[in-house]
Amino acid sequence: MDGFGGYKTYVRDIPDRFEGEQDDQLMESMYKNYATEGMTNQKPNGHFWVEKKDGERAAEEVVHSHLHIDGSELSSFLKENFERVWNRFDVNEENKIEIDRMPQFLRMICGSNEACLGLQ
Repeated sequence: MDGFGGYKTYVRDIPDRFEGEQDDQLMESMYKNYATEGMTNQKPNGHFWVEKKDGERAAEEVVHSHLHIDGSELSSFLKENFERVWNRFDVNEENKIEIDRMPQFLRMICGSNEACLGLQ
């Protein structure tokens, strides 16, 4: 957990290119709110991915905010689309997607809708 102050403090090191206000807000959100960082020798290695459960949360947020769908309609939309799109990106069936592929994943969740073309 970012900022956990137990025996050892973990601080998530988000790449600089995603931390400024003019930078890619979508990727900043992916790193801060949805990504899991890998470990090498019990130390963070800077390799990030999004697990399936977190991908579903991200998809829910994007569909709600960009397509303005909520409630039972949102649940139905995700039930109809999430699994199919997730499987297209998770080709090794690892229940995770590399973080760099998330913008394409989220655009595909939105479908051909122009609301997600400028996804940030």
